[in-house]
Amino acid sequence: MQAKTLEIIKLNNLRLAAKIISEELKHGIHLGKRGGTGSEFEQYRYYEPGDDPKRIDWKYFSKSGKHMIKESQSESHLNVSLMLDLSGSMNYEEDGVRRLDYAKNLLASLAYLAHQQGDSLSFFTFQNGQLEKKVAPSSKAFQKILYHLETEKASGSWPVTKQSFPELKTRQKELIILVSDFLQQDNEWLDIVEQMRHPKKEIVLFQILGNQEVDFEMKGSFQFKDLESDRVITLDGANVQKTYNTAIQSYLSELEEALQLPQVHLFRVNLQESISELINRFLSQRTLY
Repeated sequence: MQAKTLEIIKLNNLRLAAKIISEELKHGIHLGKRGGTGSEFEQYRYYEPGDDPKRIDWKYFSKSGKHMIKESQSESHLNVSLMLDLSGSMNYEEDGVRRLDYAKNLLASLAYLAHQQGDSLSFFTFQNGQLEKKVAPSSKAFQKILYHLETEKASGSWPVTKQSFPELKTRQKELIILVSDFLQQDNEWLDIVEQMRHPKKEIVLFQILGNQEVDFEMKGSFQFKDLESDRVITLDGANVQKTYNTAIQSYLSELEEALQLPQVHLFRVNLQESISELINRFLSQRTLY
């Protein structure tokens, strides 16, 4: 039986939650696309101290003078960059589950899986127009990521104006995982995705939304608070229902269409969806990419 999202979040222990979720997964727990013994050659890498000299491609050396090792897909470790939106809208809560807490547990679980396989980990946050690299790859990256996830708080808004982030424009082979609600006024998040795109990169976007955000059904008079600007307005639910639902469905469809890009994969997530089921869904679909 899989633990419910609310039960996992109430543990208030990201390491324990990540371990429980990883144990619930039904199949392969590797984030990367790895073959078994005899998998096809994927790339060369430089010989490093500690490598078996027998693995050096001497034929290649005779032509280039470089000590290179052939590395198959099953041998190559994955560079995994985890990214978290910390704008105020991540504080949205529905049925006892806050979007930020869901995101933290999801990222902690993915970090745990990558750490177990010896993959390289880094962690970034987006907040108030700033991209910050909180954790660089190291032997203690997983522990540092858990520390930051435990302490991060969401607030403020993301500016509409287009910005350039050189940190996103690397050309290394990596798996990028960005967690957000991807609610935008203009094309802020699409601009960020476009900056990250490169043939060597695979970008996975987890869009976390509540039921009422996708299909508003509440009746009566309500106060609506913008979690990024703190602006509060009072509206009648019945009067705004049709207009809102038409607008949100249009936006979600347009976003999905805009992200139909090579090496970019969007996963729309319900706040009540089991995190282990979500990761299972993600890993299962990765075999098809």
